[in-house]
Amino acid sequence: MPENPFSPHSPATVARFVDREREVDLIFDHIRSAQRGNVAVSGALGDGKTSLLRYIADPAVGAAYGVRPPQSLLVYVDTQSVTPFSADRFWRRVAQLAARHAMVDLDAPNARLLARPELDVNDLEEYLDSLADRGIGLVLLLDEFEWALQAASPEAEAESRHFLAQMASLARRTPRALGLVVATEAPLPEATRVIESWRGSPFATVFTSVVLRPLDRGGSDRLVDKALEGSGLRFDEDERSRLYAIAGGRPAALQAAAFSLFHGRQRELTSEALWTEVKAAAGHALALPRQAAARLEPVEASAGALAEAGLPAPGIPVAQRSSNGTTKLDPGQGLWLDASTGEVSVGGRRVASLTALEYSLLRLLYASPGRLCSKQDIIRQVWGEEFMGEVDDSRVEKLVSRLRRKVEPMPGRPQHIRTVRGRGYRYVP
Repeated sequence: MPENPFSPHSPATVARFVDREREVDLIFDHIRSAQRGNVAVSGALGDGKTSLLRYIADPAVGAAYGVRPPQSLLVYVDTQSVTPFSADRFWRRVAQLAARHAMVDLDAPNARLLARPELDVNDLEEYLDSLADRGIGLVLLLDEFEWALQAASPEAEAESRHFLAQMASLARRTPRALGLVVATEAPLPEATRVIESWRGSPFATVFTSVVLRPLDRGGSDRLVDKALEGSGLRFDEDERSRLYAIAGGRPAALQAAAFSLFHGRQRELTSEALWTEVKAAAGHALALPRQAAARLEPVEASAGALAEAGLPAPGIPVAQRSSNGTTKLDPGQGLWLDASTGEVSVGGRRVASLTALEYSLLRLLYASPGRLCSKQDIIRQVWGEEFMGEVDDSRVEKLVSRLRRKVEPMPGRPQHIRTVRGRGYRYVP
């Protein structure tokens, strides 16, 4: 039995990476610049942000674009690995990861940096200057950058504000020594708004924005072809079309769906059972709850798939039909969820771009105002009983934080989704 060549829930390897030529070219243009330009990558869950950053970080890829250490030292950092997050822990993590590169000698500057009991911006400038004196330019590829933008408590918000102030200062004052490539789901200006007192800061203006889109049909076929090469099996035109439609061109969903299709064919499942499993696999890759994943149908694009799953398409005002047949905006001034349409509004304005998990969490809390929902309740109801041992508290906290950014007027001081310390969350109308 041939080995399944698809890799669900894992970033693409360099050999399996497809398309994104424009994005890769732009990022390397900034890295090669004498002033180390900065790039902010945004895109929905499953669009391949992690794969892109890991591809950029690969030494062989960098060499092909004329980027080699020590002139450019590319360091990939999963920001979520800095737990609990603080600016001090972040920079110590950066120093540890940078030291792993065999082609550069950072023993002396790292020793000086790590010996400091507490790091301030002057220590970091000295560290970057010492790298520059050695002909080393540090380029940080920061994945899951939202993890550094926490506002669940005044203390967390203050720490995030401190970190952003450091990064803004370093980006302006040491461009020859430091380049930044950050990845977030929402565009960076929107993502930083969670830090209430940081709104209006020019931090995001020093970045060139890159928005990742789903793959087109050609890219989807190229991804499938690279994986199937040498396997002895092939997917026919109908299977490829259905895979692309179900995944909506999102690489993560496509990998998971193709893995399930390959596995189901080996098990000789009936067509109905096979495609039911494929839809569920695609939904899981996009963090769709079980109910939404089960309703995914082949559609033209990922937005359509989410609509089929019961989620509203982005960019449409919340409206209701009046008695004379015209539409008008929902007049409500608070948080409003229409379970029949899936529409969500705050202060009468439509909330766009809720992911399936965010919507399911909001619906769970909204259905029982004032009732405490523990993190275990949330995992069970939003992800599903079978994920009780797989989803940890930090993923619940991050989901709550993301939802607050979209539905709270002041995410750092939540009015509607309140934390009950040590116990869980409750919705306050």
